[in-house]
Amino acid sequence: MALKRIVSSQGNIPKAPPSMPAIPKTFSVEDWDGSKEGEKIIIYADSGLGKTTLASMAPNPVYLGLDDGGRKIRNPKTGEMLKHIPGLTSFRDVLAVLQQPELFDEFETVIIDTATILEEWAVPYVLETIPNDKGITMKNLVQYGYNKGYQHLYNTMKLIPQACDSWVRNGKHVIIICQEAANRVPNSGGDDFLRAGPRLTSNKEANIEGHFCEWADHVFRITYSSQVVKDRKATSTDERVIHVKGEVHFRAKSRTLPSDISQVTFNDKSDDSIWRFLFEKGE
Repeated sequence: MALKRIVSSQGNIPKAPPSMPAIPKTFSVEDWDGSKEGEKIIIYADSGLGKTTLASMAPNPVYLGLDDGGRKIRNPKTGEMLKHIPGLTSFRDVLAVLQQPELFDEFETVIIDTATILEEWAVPYVLETIPNDKGITMKNLVQYGYNKGYQHLYNTMKLIPQACDSWVRNGKHVIIICQEAANRVPNSGGDDFLRAGPRLTSNKEANIEGHFCEWADHVFRITYSSQVVKDRKATSTDERVIHVKGEVHFRAKSRTLPSDISQVTFNDKSDDSIWRFLFEKGE
């Protein structure tokens, strides 16, 4: 009986993994040179601070304009109307456009304006294309149960940076514009706190905001240069700046700008200092 018990317990031991497959190709070590690739950029701010205008001064841009804000804007350097791809009304449309490289041949920068709207469009796309475990079409994300709906939304939104990566590898810059929001940040060392960042879903089931910011080479926040709150009233100057280095209460970063630069001027709508810093290095 003792022997039988030993054999039975051994039957629960996990099987060894299968042997590794043969190496399918030959690998080598090379310099990790990204100089011929494009930049991955996120711009976020409150409405009216110049996100679309700033993006218009990036190198030779074309817009995937998901709202109609760009129709009233001209490039402040040239006075020309913005170039865009009309007819985008759904998440499916945006995915389809990103898979048509011939549309972008003459442009250097692809701009999605805004990812905040694109996430709203992603919800009906999830409901139309992903049934629940029983094959039933859901009416909202909550119906999936156990936060599965938000997991589906997260996986769906991940398709956008993945599609944009092909453009970056081919030397085109990608700018993703977002509205600003105060996102709650879990804090293992104390109380949770709020941090300004792109207005995208930010929770443990679907941290889309975190994924997009991790993907980007640069996260730029446009805001006023100084703001004071007194007697629960906020006052500020009219001068705007672009933050390129984050602090505890807001997201910002740059993988290539000098570490001693924390913000760049954007007081005038034609001020393209940030792009000259980013794209004219060494010139």
